Amino acid sequence: MSGLRLGVNIEYDGKSYDVLELPIDGFLHLIHGLSKQQYKQIESTFSVFWPDESVRRHHILGFVADQLGTSIDFLLLNREAVRFHEDDLQAYIEEHTKQGNRPS
Repeated sequence: MSGLRLGVNIEYDGKSYDVLELPIDGFLHLIHGLSKQQYKQIESTFSVFWPDESVRRHHILGFVADQLGTSIDFLLLNREAVRFHEDDLQAYIEEHTKQGNRPS
């Protein structure tokens, strides 16, 4: 795993984790409006561009925050349902990669 960290430590199942390293269920508990199915869709799409899990999770947080019109900091306080389409995923990837096909 890379050294990327968000700097927010959470205790989950008796262990301390950086937000980006939480087990999937713990990670999803932080993003109240995101379903497990949506998470899997985003993760599957993003894994091609960001194979490192912590980098990919950072982008997942960034994408969801973008969809809700907020920052990652305020995303953790969000209670709204997250809605997006495949086009939204592709637009995020293009914006955060060079020429739409290489990780930034």
